[in-house]
Formats: sequence, structure tokens, C-alpha cells
Amino acid sequence: MLYVIGTPIGNMEDCSPRARAALAAASVVACEDTRRTGRLFQLLGLKAPTLIALHEHNEAKQIPPLIKTLQRGERVALVSDGGMPSISDPGTRLVAAAHTAGVKIEVIGGPTALTNAVAGSGLVGRQAGASGLVFLGFPPRTAKARVALFTVHAAHGLPLVLYENPTRVAALCAAALQVLGNRPACVARELTKLHESWYGPDLATLAQLPTLKGECVVVIGGADSTTSVPVAAPTAAEVSSLKDLAALVAAQCGVGKQAAYKALTQLKETVRE
Repeated sequence: MLYVIGTPIGNMEDCSPRARAALAAASVVACEDTRRTGRLFQLLGLKAPTLIALHEHNEAKQIPPLIKTLQRGERVALVSDGGMPSISDPGTRLVAAAHTAGVKIEVIGGPTALTNAVAGSGLVGRQAGASGLVFLGFPPRTAKARVALFTVHAAHGLPLVLYENPTRVAALCAAALQVLGNRPACVARELTKLHESWYGPDLATLAQLPTLKGECVVVIGGADSTTSVPVAAPTAAEVSSLKDLAALVAAQCGVGKQAAYKALTQLKETVRE
């Protein structure tokens, strides 16, 4: 059995009895940082089993022996440093490998910064005829790449949710403001921890935030169908290649650039035939 376990993002009282029982029963725990997970077991009053570091730099090496451990019938727990594994944290490849190997998987839910921030933002509901949100995870670091990211998603009527390093929150909101206009938005900082804080009410305000400390989630309101959205993308006059055209189509249609490029390439080949 592979247990995929959501662990507290701050407040230890958020650890469910089910998660605690699964951690206590595991013979091996795959985790981002063995020190932090060791501390988790200590705070829960549990004896730590074998802890194995699993992250993006060593997944290829660590996953095969973990799968063999599971196939021997042992119980392996997968945790992140806080929240749900695989949600912008390591774990996706191990879960996929377990599925391929026919290993039984049990997911034990827990708190995530994503759901806590969304629930407390007041910005997610039925918008543009649909309900839901668009989760973008951690955005790229360069200004140009951030503008491109928001350009691709500018037409969404659903809120955009991102994780961000506290030192880059203001810059991220400034990039969003440049592309999306001044939408309602909020930043949730240090969720469930002692210094939990919320900032808002819009991108213009958030772009002026001082440097923050702690983990942050940014929630940006969806596009208002009654107003035009400024889009920083190539104009028709600036299109000089298929790549430029794909960027223009992606921005105007709210689709990914790769998907737009693939569709245009297929169309080009069809026209040739």
C-alpha cells in the first residue's frame, strides 16, 4: 500500500487521526526533507520509521527501490514538507510508478495552502458561467515569462491561484496588473500559522507590498466579461513567424502556446496536402 498523506501546513492540530494512524503504520516514509519529516513525527509523538528523501533531483534513483519495497507488501507513506504531495510538491512520479506497478494507493486528505487560500479569498464562485479556478502553481521567475503566463490566461473568467516566494509577491502582482488590469486579488501568508495574514483588495495595492516573509498564495479574480482585458501579445502586424502567430492565438483564445503552435502546424500541413 502506498499512502499519499496530506500533512499540516502549519497548525499541527490539522493532522487528522487517519493521517496519524497511516504514518504510525508505515515502515518507510518518502519525504522532501528527512529533517522536517522527522520533526513531524516528533511533534506527533510517533517513532519515526525509515525516512527516505524524495525530490526532483533524486526521483529517478529513489523510485525503483521504493516500488520494490511496496511490491514486497510493505507500507510506504508519501508526504511533503506540508500539505498534499504532488500539489506543486514532489510525489507525482512515485504515484504514477505505483499505478504502473499495480500497487494499491490510498490518499489521505489534509490541508493545503491552495484550498485554504481559495476558501478565505472570497474571490472564487460562479463566474463567466462556470465555477472553479485555474491553479498555476509556482510561476516563472523572469518578468518576460510572467507576462507571457498571464497573457495566456488573461481571458479566463475563473480566478487564478499561484504559489509564490514572499520576496517576489509584489513583482508578481505588478506583472499581473500590467497584463490583466486592476482586478480584485488577495495574498494569503503563513496560512494556519501564528502570523497568518491576508492582504488585498486588488492587484494595484498588492503590487506595492513591502517584502514579506513566509509562504504565500496569490488569488486573482477572473476576467470580467463586461470589460476588455489588456493583452500583452503580438499584434497581427507583428506576426512574422508561426511561433508569433501561435503566441497571438494563445493570448486571444486563452489556450496554451504549445497547444496553439501544434494546432497551427497541423493546419499548415493540411493546407499543403
